[in-house]
Amino acid sequence: MADHARSAHLALLARAKTALAPDAGASDIADTIADLDAAMGRINQMPIPWGLPVHLAIISHGHGTNVAAAVSHKGLVEQVAVFCRSRWGEINDSRDPNRIDDPAVVRDYFNLHPEDQLLSRMEWIEPEVGYDRERLEIGNYLALSSCHVSWPTTVMIDEWMTREPSDRPLSIADTHYGWLICTIASSFGDPSAIPADLTDTLTFAQEKGCDYLILDRDAAATDRLPHFEW
Repeated sequence: MADHARSAHLALLARAKTALAPDAGASDIADTIADLDAAMGRINQMPIPWGLPVHLAIISHGHGTNVAAAVSHKGLVEQVAVFCRSRWGEINDSRDPNRIDDPAVVRDYFNLHPEDQLLSRMEWIEPEVGYDRERLEIGNYLALSSCHVSWPTTVMIDEWMTREPSDRPLSIADTHYGWLICTIASSFGDPSAIPADLTDTLTFAQEKGCDYLILDRDAAATDRLPHFEW
């Protein structure tokens, strides 16, 4: 089965249906089973067995850049329309954007707000062999020198480690040479209980897209954070 397009899979299912008919020949059944095995093996190795169109939009505006993605143009327009409605007041249009359909909201917003720019296109994502079919969670971490937190903060962390995990202001574990800390804000207990220097290191890791921060005495330091002498 050389062709793995969506149409080929539909044709294979049709053949399987025919092969299951009472009057199907033994050779038809054997060939269909062989192709089914090949198709199952390919699906097992790939997140999608055929190319997938993805519609992308990049919105540049005064506060930064927004990116939207969808598997259909309609879905993409719906997402862009949400952005336009959230900033509708910037174009001095007295109409209620919630009463305007999505394409018109997008068209009128960008026509009346030339400072904001919308670029959209469609890309094809092709099947990729070797993805993690078990969907194991793999995250990013940042290792920083523990010199980026002060001595009083380390004393406070040591006190946290004597509490039950649910009573700590953040998810933290002792690594013997430092600490492993979850940077995801939703995992924090009371953010106001976290010292400012530790908050700065967590924010630094968050801005780099890291789910975890490792503070270690032997890790690298950065000039973009304060240094503390112990």
